Amino acid sequence: MCSLIELTYRLFSYSLFLWIILSWIQVPQEHPIGQIKSILDQFYNRILAPIRSAIPTVRIGMAGLDLSPIVLILGVNFLYPRVMNFIC
Repeated sequence: MCSLIELTYRLFSYSLFLWIILSWIQVPQEHPIGQIKSILDQFYNRILAPIRSAIPTVRIGMAGLDLSPIVLILGVNFLYPRVMNFIC
């Protein structure tokens, strides 16, 4: 059970970092990387929607900085050891 939780955590973390990196670049939808980006967009936009509604985008001049992925990373990294101690 513990190894399954650890595998899920690692997969979630790696895919989150991949999604963040892919959000910085423009890739056509037809490209295989674009399809991966689309799947990750659908998954993480559902998870980040409540965080985005609670934390506004930081404006830096004309650009905006979305802090919700950082909050998600911090939250998951805060909860993971506690879940592992509780279950394992």
